[in-house]
Amino acid sequence: MSQWGQQNPRYRPDAGYSASNQWGAPSNAQQWAPQQQWGAPQPPQWAPPRGQQTWAPNNAAWQQAQRPPANYGYNLGVPGGRPPKRGGASNILRLVLFMIGGFAVAMVAFSLFSSTDDPVVTPPGEYQNEDYQVPQVDTNPPEIPIPETYTQATEWLTNNSIYDASIAVPVRCEATPIDLNNASHAELQTHLNELTGCLMRVFGPALEQAGYIAVRPSVTIYTSPVNTKCGQMPTANAAYCSADQQIYYAADLPTIVPPDLRSTNYVVESVIAHEFAHAIQGRTGILISEAAWEQRSDDATANSLSRRLEVQADCWAGQFIESVGQSVGVDANGAQQLSELFYSIGDDVLTGDSTYDGNHGQGATRRAWFLEGYGTTLMGSCNSFTVGDAQVR
Repeated sequence: MSQWGQQNPRYRPDAGYSASNQWGAPSNAQQWAPQQQWGAPQPPQWAPPRGQQTWAPNNAAWQQAQRPPANYGYNLGVPGGRPPKRGGASNILRLVLFMIGGFAVAMVAFSLFSSTDDPVVTPPGEYQNEDYQVPQVDTNPPEIPIPETYTQATEWLTNNSIYDASIAVPVRCEATPIDLNNASHAELQTHLNELTGCLMRVFGPALEQAGYIAVRPSVTIYTSPVNTKCGQMPTANAAYCSADQQIYYAADLPTIVPPDLRSTNYVVESVIAHEFAHAIQGRTGILISEAAWEQRSDDATANSLSRRLEVQADCWAGQFIESVGQSVGVDANGAQQLSELFYSIGDDVLTGDSTYDGNHGQGATRRAWFLEGYGTTLMGSCNSFTVGDAQVR
């Protein structure tokens, strides 16, 4: 059980969530949590720019272009740092252990690829997956899958069995919209944990169909910076922590949602859906495989990788909204409004710099991936690891 935090030349003790606060203005303060252990991966965050590189899935390698290296992480709206590269395919397990720090939340990309998968919509009232037994919250879940080689990591990213699974439409959801701005913390806690039940009813059967273990995470509401297994979680944020496979939500998160979107049904729920999508990536090996490749890549490539991870989560969030829309009263117009949330946390929108090269994707890109998911049921429509760099920019 090797520990890795101190071995990183860029290691800083205040690693974790604050590194990439997805829901606020970008920051270059992304860092890594101390002494990560095997079997206790940490969540992804939003990290800083990394240059222009191209993912070469068929060669199981990254082809470098130009630009200097940077750092790594995951989070819903702001760039941060990432650990330096440690070369050598034989060291993948060490790299993976070291890489798993940070946290998650993500967005949408220019979907230049088309989908022929049309949702199979059941007549009103005839909900799908009604025989699925929604599991209880699991606070002691089995460890997430870890690839043994970089070749396997590439396969998990680009040809994962989850991509062959489809979600059902429509699916019933008891977590109907509430007034998130005025709800008590207890009401919010109940509501968002009911929401994970809806997320499980949508994605649980698909995960099982693909041969994976479906785990229902808890949602912890907090009002001040809280220490987690993934480091300290800042306020005005939300994240999935892969170290304990749970979701964390700051009660003040709605304050950083654009004012004209705060009254839109299912705005915050869409954030949780994005975080749950990171949980899907964790359970399918995508999350840790991306981390392994980032660790081995230069800044430009790692930045592109991070964007692929994030827009995929945006896309699956869109599929969730499509699936439960009939039940919770969110139609196509509502989905279009929700897509503006993802636009609002694009790298360029948050920084005010249209040329900013971030690791989460530009606003138009994140919005497009969310809408790509909303219009499809095949989870492979959200495979962002086989498209060109321009489609995740």
